[in-house]
Amino acid sequence: MTAVILAAMGSHVFHIERGSVNYLLFNNAVTYQLLHAILLLWLSSLKQTNFWIKSAIVSMLLGILLFSGGLYLLVLHGKTDLSWITPVGGSFLVLGWLNLSISGFSKLFKKD
Repeated sequence: MTAVILAAMGSHVFHIERGSVNYLLFNNAVTYQLLHAILLLWLSSLKQTNFWIKSAIVSMLLGILLFSGGLYLLVLHGKTDLSWITPVGGSFLVLGWLNLSISGFSKLFKKD
């Protein structure tokens, strides 16, 4: 929901110039937030979760907050002392995907 609201605000309130670097950064933030939010909704709906799924959920949530949030801050306020949160957030997103992959492969090779 917040990604949709921010996308609308980016178009109508913040007056970010189309085609500018800020426009591209803002759209990347919205896209990553939307896609990972959908993944989080799906992961949270699973009936059976293991350590790796739970770790993926936490990592992705932190990743969304820090990565997309960092890009939003960069676009709206320029480079600040908090600019370091964007790559940290990206690392959390990568970690979330790695956790999800480990979960999938552990089920694939699990002997019953």
